[in-house]
Amino acid sequence: MKFNRKTAGKGIIILNLFTIAVFLLVILKILPYESISGGQLDSYEAAVRTATTSIVMIIYGIPVVAAASGLVRVKAYKKFYISWLIFALILMAVLFFEASIIGVIVVSFGLPLIAVAAGVIEYRQFNLASKIYLWLSFFFACLNTLGNLFGSTWFEKIIMGLVTLIQAMLYFYLARSNPKRKHRKG
Repeated sequence: MKFNRKTAGKGIIILNLFTIAVFLLVILKILPYESISGGQLDSYEAAVRTATTSIVMIIYGIPVVAAASGLVRVKAYKKFYISWLIFALILMAVLFFEASIIGVIVVSFGLPLIAVAAGVIEYRQFNLASKIYLWLSFFFACLNTLGNLFGSTWFEKIIMGLVTLIQAMLYFYLARSNPKRKHRKG
């Protein structure tokens, strides 16, 4: 298997889906709620709120990663990304009222990329918006990895620490690489 931008994007999406599964297992009480958030949550209800917010944030990020990694041709999915832009703005408002500042920040740095994909911002700005999103995602994945490594459970330290470390490496690869330009036939 060749490792390229699309492979890195698929890897991030697969790891995000794994993370969603972990949060769902906590919500369904299959995994103990201490398995998330560094074991710092004081109740199952707090874990459900954290897991639900995290699931929504991850779902929000999947189309953003798909666009940034070149998995989808954004011009072909313009209508989808217009809807996703509206979803992102609503999500930001909800997160703001829930006092989830990190959530607002994460959504806001994906907004320019979605706006380009939706055609609201000129397509020439796509690479810049993509780079900003990917570097910030790398930074947050690194912070998440540190949080996992200092977590109180072995599950967070080993399993989730490894997941977020791999995500950080994939975001780093995407942020450093340049999308291939299509050569026009003269």
